[in-house]
Amino acid sequence: MRNYYDILGIKRDATQSEIKTAYRKLAKKYHPDSSSGSEEDKARFQEIQEAYSVLSDPEKRKQYHYYGHDAYRSSYHAQHSASHDGEDSQTMDGHCGGCEAGRKPKQTEEECPPQAVRIAVWLELEETLREVEKDAYYTERIPNPDPLSKLKFIEKNWKFRVKIPSDSFDRQFYMLESVLCEETDFLEEQKLRNPDKIFAVIILLRDKPGFIRQGYHLYTDLTVDYHTLVLGGPVKIPTLTGEEIYDIPAGTTAEQKLRLPGQGLIQPKKAGGRGDIYVRLHIRIPQELTIPQLSAMLKLRDAMEAEEFQ
Repeated sequence: MRNYYDILGIKRDATQSEIKTAYRKLAKKYHPDSSSGSEEDKARFQEIQEAYSVLSDPEKRKQYHYYGHDAYRSSYHAQHSASHDGEDSQTMDGHCGGCEAGRKPKQTEEECPPQAVRIAVWLELEETLREVEKDAYYTERIPNPDPLSKLKFIEKNWKFRVKIPSDSFDRQFYMLESVLCEETDFLEEQKLRNPDKIFAVIILLRDKPGFIRQGYHLYTDLTVDYHTLVLGGPVKIPTLTGEEIYDIPAGTTAEQKLRLPGQGLIQPKKAGGRGDIYVRLHIRIPQELTIPQLSAMLKLRDAMEAEEFQ
């Protein structure tokens, strides 16, 4: 299967300028307004658009290099088909491959075998803590079975229902056959074409609003009232399992960082347990005060100043 560099006709180390030049040249040639308008040209134009959207973005390009063409392209199409997310697939006969008695998903903390085709499955951060069923997608380019068509190749889209075990971590791998939740002729068909090809599911994590990921740790911010920082008291801190009550000690300063051990992301077993959540505190300044509040603040200011100038 051609990769994005092949599609644009450039080298892997091409500069952003070279990528843009190649894209403009090909887009002009295969654009529906300037090409023959054939189905093959339309498909070619879509390929060019997809390749450029990834390679022109440094962060996407970096991820593309890491995950490889097959896994990244599967995740690309999954994200651009968001309407499928969360839909339940009906099993063909009630059989769940991942639930079969005595059969446990095969997982590994090492790098996936280099010959394996990676199929990306995206999880929300909370979903790593429990067993979940998700849709996985794989797109392959196969010879066109229609002898009358002008298209030599067509795309065939596969959709699988997979069961991901609890305590899964970022970039973890499972062999596809060990997590399938329904019968499919996909693996048999692939074995007939290429008996040596194996397929692995790679776990990727979506970012959660309000949190920043650094490794297996999570960082967030919390705004706290002035009197709570001064006098101490309970605050609610968001975690992956809901809000947790944390007692702030009296005299806590703004911008101080709190640590909630073991509340972060699942780590590989060799690293042990889970990461942590770090919370940076910010002071909440009220924009308006009631008369009693204003009176109390003035008395506090006078008392503080009186002590300061003694």
